[in-house]
Amino acid sequence: MTVCVRGESTSVSLSDVADNPLSDPELPRKVMDVVDRAVDVVRKRTTLPVITIIRGLVFGTIVVVVGLALVVVTLIALARGAHELLDIWLDRATAVWVSYLVLGLAFVALGGVLMRKRRSVSPDTH
Repeated sequence: MTVCVRGESTSVSLSDVADNPLSDPELPRKVMDVVDRAVDVVRKRTTLPVITIIRGLVFGTIVVVVGLALVVVTLIALARGAHELLDIWLDRATAVWVSYLVLGLAFVALGGVLMRKRRSVSPDTH
């Protein structure tokens, strides 16, 4: 095939057209592979760390809320269990206030132990 451009004629073969990268039938796949790799790199460096941090915050919040709920339910179960246990030997009204007194004293003792174990700030640091 002969092509005439600006007065010059040149011959072009089909193999020359095939060497043109724009006529490569694999060009769309190759371009998509490059774009896909670029998007993966950007995602790994930006989106994944943010997703990991947000998941940690969400799951941490869930753990704290469930933990607090378990503490409350456990305290209620302790109070009810003490009521029922003392109800064996005492009448109901007396069993209730005695169980509150016993649990209250236990928590005061636990608080005293924790206060003794706390780290105090030495006067030299002020």
